[in-house]
Amino acid sequence: MTPLLRLEDVTAGYDRKVVLSGVTLSVLPTDVYHICGANGGGKSTLLRVMTGLMKPMSGEVCRAKDCTLGYLPQYRQIDRQFPISVRETILSGLNSKKRFWQGFTAEMQEQAADIMQRFGIAAQADQPISDLSGGQWQRTLIARALVSNPDLLILDEPDTHLDREGKAFLQKVLEAEAERRAIVVVSHDHDFLPQTARLRLLSVRNGGLHAH
Repeated sequence: MTPLLRLEDVTAGYDRKVVLSGVTLSVLPTDVYHICGANGGGKSTLLRVMTGLMKPMSGEVCRAKDCTLGYLPQYRQIDRQFPISVRETILSGLNSKKRFWQGFTAEMQEQAADIMQRFGIAAQADQPISDLSGGQWQRTLIARALVSNPDLLILDEPDTHLDREGKAFLQKVLEAEAERRAIVVVSHDHDFLPQTARLRLLSVRNGGLHAH
């Protein structure tokens, strides 16, 4: 089975400071990974390298041809005061499917409407993101990550600011999505993760990636 994404002996960091070193990982279409580790240990750095948002200092990052990624960054990395609606936020998850000067097609608008309905945020479609509760905002971000029907879903602490009900909803979503696509999740909590035999636990510690 051809990997969707492969990291080979990757070293990464910021301002010449190495955060990760010698990281090798293959993500197959059937893989579900849970990545844990201490705060500041390099988990988010690893995801940024995987998504292509960060270039490694050395090593190789290979993505399968036509592989689509869906990415949910950490909650605190996004400016909630930016003047954009829920609908516009979710549609931005389809930017890779069009030329930058083109508008969103009727089919794309329908995709966004369908996933808002599925995630219970259709009533908030035209609300600015600054007006959302923590749970509504996190649902919006997960919907944005999924609207493009990605081959690989990458989530950085998606359970942030979710109450028990929200985590139960997230678990239900991920259990369904694990049957359709590969998933990589960074979280300190494993209780909401999909209960599948394909779930594999990795930890980032001492600058490396280790099987747990």
